[in-house]
Order: sequence, then structure tokens, then C-alpha cells
Amino acid sequence: MEKNNPNMTTEIAQLHVASPELLQKRMIVTQTIDLDSMFTKDVTSSGSFDLRQIKNITFGKLLEAMPIPTLLIDTTHSIVFANESIAKIGGDPGAIIGVPFSSIFPTPSESQNAETVLSQIFLDRKTNVFEGLIQLGPKMLWCRVNLRSLRLKSKRSVLAIVEDLTAEKKKLIINQKYQLLVHVFPIGIAEFSLHRPISADRSAAEVINLVSQAELVGGNHEFARIQGHRGIESVKGSSLESIFPFDDHHAEFYLGWIKQHFPIRSFENEEYDSRGRHRYFENTLVGNVKNDYLLGFWAMRQDITHRKQSEEALRAARDRLEEKVKERTAELLKANEHLVMEIADRERAEHELAKLVGELQEALAKVKTLSGLLPICASCKKIRDDKGYWTQVEVYVRDHTHADFTHSICTECATRLYPDLYSPST
Repeated sequence: MEKNNPNMTTEIAQLHVASPELLQKRMIVTQTIDLDSMFTKDVTSSGSFDLRQIKNITFGKLLEAMPIPTLLIDTTHSIVFANESIAKIGGDPGAIIGVPFSSIFPTPSESQNAETVLSQIFLDRKTNVFEGLIQLGPKMLWCRVNLRSLRLKSKRSVLAIVEDLTAEKKKLIINQKYQLLVHVFPIGIAEFSLHRPISADRSAAEVINLVSQAELVGGNHEFARIQGHRGIESVKGSSLESIFPFDDHHAEFYLGWIKQHFPIRSFENEEYDSRGRHRYFENTLVGNVKNDYLLGFWAMRQDITHRKQSEEALRAARDRLEEKVKERTAELLKANEHLVMEIADRERAEHELAKLVGELQEALAKVKTLSGLLPICASCKKIRDDKGYWTQVEVYVRDHTHADFTHSICTECATRLYPDLYSPST
């Protein structure tokens, strides 16, 4: 059958418009792939062909060889052909033959949408593309479905080419969430694009020059505000060196960033804004590196003026406190010295007092005193000691006191004892 048609290879998948009669009636242009030229007249003269046998013709073999999952759908909206690549999205080529096309969409809304789109293609025969969830196996995949009208004499069908966009969809969702996060983040974030990828193995001077010329391609409102602009659009196209500190003072930072293959690194700087106010910033670079090539990078800026001012105020307060502590410590040391001296003086005084008390106690111990009742003889006037012996008064007093006696004689005794020598008149 293929040998009887020499023009077949040039006419495969040729795009045709609908018949003139139909155009006159409906005045619309259709986009239908005409497969008539792929068959001999004896095959198509009846106007009928079993689409399930499509794989036996060249076009079917072409579809079978395609690395993209491909389906063929008849006017009953049933799948009549599936190539081997359908397995890439979890389907069994043999098992899905005869099932409704809309049944491969797991949600009612997407199933209904697929049915509606398919009906529209059979009606106006125009190409249509839509995206949705498809489930041919245990996993649901996000796919793009390209639908194209086919015509074989009176037989019409729809060719469905399915692209698995799951990875791209996830990436898109992540990027959307990331972009949302970037825009609500309280730190200024900007994306810079390089004119070409840069290898870290190139000379540092060359890399620094290329990095300095990197252009800002996106960012959030906070980054624009920090730069004194109302929106990021007014900053787009600016080079890194026109926005970030890029003088000789910060050359060491960029050299270290390059030598370490563009890791996350930060540095602080101070500058004056458009109003002449002294501001402090923390700057961070994050390289987008793939296979040791820098493809681009993110730059983040955070206004840390309040933090620096707080740190400075805290440092000044700490210095004042340390000074006061030093002063107070000196006062306490001086007071302590006085206290130590006073304690030493007091200890010396107490020592002297104790010594004096000891001496006094010793002196008192040596002092002999008479006190209390003394038993004395009523006749001879002798005194009885504590041992019961009677002794002369002068002896007792001498033994019990420090007094001593000198003897004399009173007038009365002298007259009585020595009347010859003493008379009452003398």
C-alpha cells in the first residue's frame, strides 16, 4: 500500500482547509490534517477506515515512534490509539483503548472541560490546547494536551499529544511562592543577571569586572525603597557596582567570595542616603552556581541603622557603667582600706585593753583587802583566822593587807602604865 503512493512522504501530516462547500456554508477556516493521500483509492473509496488499525500505516508508525505520549480519539470521544510513550505518564497503551478520553482526567471539572473542548474541535475543527491533571496510573500529573483535528475521507478523529508539565508546574508554583515570599520579605532582595556564565577558575580581576557589570533584573519593593526609589522597575538595568559598595575598601570581600566559589557571604557598610542621613547596611550575596559556573546571583540589603544605633547606645551605656563601676570600685577600695585600718586600730586597741585588763586583774589579785565580819576576842582583842587560830590584831592585819604597823603608846596607856613618867596633866 505504501509503495503505490510515491508522493506519500511529502504529504504526510499536510495541513488542509475544509472543503469549499463547507467553507461556503459556514464561512470558517478549519485546521485539519488530511490523511487521504496516505491511502490508495481502493482502500478509501468506501469512505470508511478502522482507526484502530492506524498503527499499520505510515502515519501510525510515525505516531508510534514519537517520544511524546500520543492518543487518537474518535467521534464517540473514545481513545482508539495510544503509542508506547503513553507509559511515560503511567498509562498502559493497550489498557486505555476504548475508554472515554474524559475519563483520564481525575476531577469532575477537568473531565467536563476535556469533553467540552473535544466537542468543540469536532465542531469547528480548530486546534486547541489546554492544561489539567491527568491520571493514568497511581500518580496524578499536570499535563498540557494539544488537540488537532484529523480527517480520513468521511472519518474524523482528534489527535491528542500529551506533554508532562508536572516538574515545570511544581517549579512554577515554587517560583510563584518564592516571588511572593520575596515581595513580602522585610529585607531588600534583588536578582542580578550576568552577560554570560562565569567560571570561578578565571582570574579574580576578570570575575570581579564581570560581576560588577551584572544587571538587576528583578527584586522587591523593599530593595527599591532602600535605594531611594518607589518601585523596583525604576532600578532594573542598574549594575551591581552602581548599587552595592564596590570600592577598594570592599575588594577583599569580593575576592573571598570568588575564591570560595560564590557562597553566601555578608558584609556591612555605612553610607549617606539622599537626605544626607547616616545609614548602616548589611549586604549579602548568594550565588546561583551550576557545574562550577556562576549563572547569576541574589543580592540582599538590610537597613541596620537602628540596630547599629542601639548597639552604639548600648556600648556607650556599657562604657559609662564600666566607668562608674571603676569609680565606685575605687571608692570601695579606699573605704575598704580605711575599714581595714580601723579594724587594725581597733584590734590593737582591743589588744591593749585586754593587756591592761589582764594587768589590772593581776594587780587586783595581788591586792589584799579585809572585808566582812572578823571574829575578835572581846577581852584580849585577838582575831581568829579562817583556820581557827587566834592571832594578834597587828599580825592578822599585816598578813591580810599591805599595811604594816609602827608601835607607839597613847596618853591613857602611858599614864596608866608609866605613872611616874606621865601624869594626866602632861
